[in-house]
Amino acid sequence: MAPWKALPEHLDPQAARLVDRLRRLKDATGLSFTALATRTSYSRSSWERYLNGRKLPPADAVTELAVLAGADPDRMLALHTLAAQTWTGPQPKDAATPGTSGAGPEPTEPEPGAVPEAAPAAPTPAPAEPETPAAVPPALIGEPDGPAEPVRARPARRTLLAAGGALVVVAAVLAVVVTLVLPGRGSAGAGEEEHRRTATEEFAFEPDRTYDCDIHRFEGRLYAGHSDTQDALLQQISTTWEVVEAQCLLEHRGYRIGGIDGAYGPATERAVKRLQDKEGLVVDGIMGPHTWEALRR
Repeated sequence: MAPWKALPEHLDPQAARLVDRLRRLKDATGLSFTALATRTSYSRSSWERYLNGRKLPPADAVTELAVLAGADPDRMLALHTLAAQTWTGPQPKDAATPGTSGAGPEPTEPEPGAVPEAAPAAPTPAPAEPETPAAVPPALIGEPDGPAEPVRARPARRTLLAAGGALVVVAAVLAVVVTLVLPGRGSAGAGEEEHRRTATEEFAFEPDRTYDCDIHRFEGRLYAGHSDTQDALLQQISTTWEVVEAQCLLEHRGYRIGGIDGAYGPATERAVKRLQDKEGLVVDGIMGPHTWEALRR
């Protein structure tokens, strides 16, 4: 893929960072400008302006490109919020209609590496006075922090606008924190203990039904996904999720009972007695705290 042309010198670090990230997302999709226009709500000429740093892209365009590339839209919108506060070029006014820019014919810029076509010169708009960017922790945006820049005093009437922008940035940052931090709390890698899982529905014995066992460890103990009890008393005629849990763990340890049905019958009692005998416990065929402790080891 041909290299991108250099960005305009007037772009500040926040705006350049946004455009650079958008370029990388386009490269990741493998789409040309024409194909990108057919897959989004913005025209080819609009994308050329956005990705060459000539115009700030609308937030919807940033979201659509992030989705196409399989990236996190919230993270890209956080970058867009910062860039919008300091962008010195024209602001986005493109209508979101497929294949058009919404404002009549527009100059088309060639794709990277293509021979440029002659285009009529357009007057350069006067740079707008940049707003002071609100601070966002760089670790949440996923980009290195740039060098510190001096902040000039702003008129009092701009203070409320800056405060409103800061609130938008904080909301975007919180969304990124939720998506990045919370999903990872419940995951466990290879060799790590998994979180305990137990049944939530009320048990109702059905003579012809059998249950699957989800054998896993949590905090050093074995569980089968049906109950987390440590001391439930079980004996013949019991029919509960605790019986299903005990039957799963007995089968897992090699004490065959013939089927996981949730009914504490003679086969389950015999398996419990064999476990108690092997562990040096009182052999009475009743599941209690000591038998549960031996079964979950």
